[in-house]
Amino acid sequence: MFGTLFVKECKQILKSMVYYIYVVVFILFLSSQLSGELSESMEQPKPDQEGYGIVNSHEESAVMEKTLAGLVLETYHNSYATYPMGFYKAVTLNEAELEKIESIIESCTGKSWDQVVGELEDHFAKYNSGSMEEAIWAQTAYSVLPKEELEYQEFCEAMEKVCKIVGAGSAYKKESLEAGVGVPMTYEQAVEEFEALCNKDRITGATARLFCDYAGIILSVLPIFLGITRCLRDKRAQAVQVVYVHKSSSLQIIGSRYLANVCMAFLPVVFTSFIMQMPYQYHAKTLGVTPDIFAFLKYSCIWLLPEIMVVLAVSFLITESTENVISIFVQVFWAVASVFTSVSLEGNFGFQLVARWNALGDTNAFWMQRQELFQNRGFYFILSFAVLGLTVGIYEKKRREGESLYGKIFKGRK
Repeated sequence: MFGTLFVKECKQILKSMVYYIYVVVFILFLSSQLSGELSESMEQPKPDQEGYGIVNSHEESAVMEKTLAGLVLETYHNSYATYPMGFYKAVTLNEAELEKIESIIESCTGKSWDQVVGELEDHFAKYNSGSMEEAIWAQTAYSVLPKEELEYQEFCEAMEKVCKIVGAGSAYKKESLEAGVGVPMTYEQAVEEFEALCNKDRITGATARLFCDYAGIILSVLPIFLGITRCLRDKRAQAVQVVYVHKSSSLQIIGSRYLANVCMAFLPVVFTSFIMQMPYQYHAKTLGVTPDIFAFLKYSCIWLLPEIMVVLAVSFLITESTENVISIFVQVFWAVASVFTSVSLEGNFGFQLVARWNALGDTNAFWMQRQELFQNRGFYFILSFAVLGLTVGIYEKKRREGESLYGKIFKGRK
């Protein structure tokens, strides 16, 4: 009986226009983010290169230097990037507040504000501001040395004062400092990273993570519409009472619907990943590396499938409970909050719905954090079943008592 219901649900989904919109939007979004051009950044590093990219560092000296550099730049322009409630907001300080920030910088560097500004202007004068590449490298190479006697704890306390002046969601909060800072990679580090890219990731693993990073953003929203469409279909067709007296159990009905939606939602992910991995498989072979042809599939199953499962499960629960589309607003807020409140775009997974790793490579860093990713995805995998269980309970109550969660009696029930 379950198998029959499952096949029937899959056929119904294939007849839905919402599903094809889901597929098209997903493919277009991923196609716009990933391209074969990424292969150009996966080449053997050479000793005479101008730069080798950025590496995340948690060293206290690096955190102080780069954080102070960012603070000096934002103070110089009097524009501070903050993310209160997860959304970007540029903060402009008044003269009194600026003086307080300048005083904090002076106490951390042991130099006057005019001296710090002079060093900043001298540094950026060495680069061609008209070139985007040079402008990026100018900012990457810029750092501000703290005074020798400055302790890290004292520095953190100073940054707390900056947070109180600038406002919530700035780059100077404790969580941001703990996430580390980007510093220029040395040739030796670049060689080590390239070897890890070839030996551990076998090229395709690195691109699979980037694929999952982008796919995870859109999949935190798109499956919501599939869940709502399915849960409200019987109501729109005025077939609720017929379904309620169906001889199948509530678990079979809801379970088959849920599983069908999960499978059909995951199918475009598998198809897209299969197509998009081909250029990277070819690039790996040009480097003499045997690509991991299952990398995209493995990462998709571990990284994206639990997300699809929990998004659909919550969509089912809210829609069955309320019998309206309020799930869209609740879950879109959840998805947006997850994306914009991420402390880091590389790891620090915690319990975020959208797991981020917006970097091509950083293999060694990922391998150190992958256990945290497994715990995160495992949590949502289990949570999806718990939420589905609640949905089955609510559905059974409605079948047994003939009423919605709000006590609305279904007319005609005898």
